[in-house]
Amino acid sequence: MTRRSMVITLALLASGVSVAYSWDGRGPVPGLITPALAADIPTETERLRPVSLPAGQVIDHDYFAIGPLVQISGTVNGDLYAAGGQVLIDGRVNGDALVVGGRVMVAGHVAQNVRVAGGQVNLSGTVGRNVTAAGGNVELSPAAVITGSLVAAGGNIHLAAPLGGGATVAAGSLIFSNRVGGDIEAAGGSLWITSKAEIRGGVAYVGRREAVVDPGAQIQGPLTRRLPPVVPGPSLGKLRAVFVGVGLVIVTASFVSTLALGLLSLRFLPTYHEAAVRTLRERPWVSLLVGFVAAVIAPVVGAILFATVLGSPLALILMAAYAIVLYLGRIFALHRLGEAICRWFRATPRPGWVFVLGLVVYTPLALIPVIGWLGALWVVLSGLGAELITRKQLYMTARNQGML
Repeated sequence: MTRRSMVITLALLASGVSVAYSWDGRGPVPGLITPALAADIPTETERLRPVSLPAGQVIDHDYFAIGPLVQISGTVNGDLYAAGGQVLIDGRVNGDALVVGGRVMVAGHVAQNVRVAGGQVNLSGTVGRNVTAAGGNVELSPAAVITGSLVAAGGNIHLAAPLGGGATVAAGSLIFSNRVGGDIEAAGGSLWITSKAEIRGGVAYVGRREAVVDPGAQIQGPLTRRLPPVVPGPSLGKLRAVFVGVGLVIVTASFVSTLALGLLSLRFLPTYHEAAVRTLRERPWVSLLVGFVAAVIAPVVGAILFATVLGSPLALILMAAYAIVLYLGRIFALHRLGEAICRWFRATPRPGWVFVLGLVVYTPLALIPVIGWLGALWVVLSGLGAELITRKQLYMTARNQGML
């Protein structure tokens, strides 16, 4: 198939036109393009017109058929490749048949293999070799004759046709009601072997349900059942280990980030840092109250702004600033904690070591249930309040000095 022909074919398919090709390796055979390549836009009737190989027509090469409706009633002396919404093969294919469709019906004669996939697959013809099928519902009717073996997967599979070889199938519901010339390997939800079944081999199936075997069914080999493998769920110990591991990662990340932010604050904002710690030292309860009020009001205001279209950008800015201030406020509360510990022991280390001491003491204490959680809440709220108070004082000072 030439590149130009492939481009034309794809363009026609995109517009809903049905296209059929016979291909012998030199390109499309003239006269087998349906409808003819033309500049006219096809009508709805033309779009739904079947791609048809009429009875009596013989193709001596491989044949390609693509369209909403595909019917192969003639003879293909090569392989058949068909795809469509509905595909009917009631002619003769002297090679393999590879078919994909919403509904596929194979009622003719295929000399070699049939490989088919579709939502509904019905096979009532003759197959000279093997059948490979996949679909929502796969039915091999009693009129069908399959010389070789079957490999199939689907939601529901009913094998009512005589099968010359064995069968390997997987389905939610599986029924055998005719001759199978070899072993059956099956897996699925349910297996029913009817009284018309004649299995000239063994049956090995994997399923949670016991197979239903009618009294008249003939099975020459053993009937064995295996339960599907049980995937063990995570044990309590493993879950606990996972939670502990995740918790350690979170605690470590929080410790490192807080340490870095605190040291950076002391290095580049020493005056502001000291002012926030002094606020906590001189006005601890006021800082706690301001932090509590801010922690309650900010999310409420953000939710109200989010409810309006125009206020959404402001809500995003407010919540981002709230999260940053909430996290940074911990730095000043931890510095104040380290300062209190140093005064208890009458030590006067450098400010950096004071902050590190408060962080080291706080980190394990915050993991203690109830008491530690209350302590962590105090650190967050009081630090938030002290930072807001300090920011307000800084703003008022800058405004009074004419800097703003």
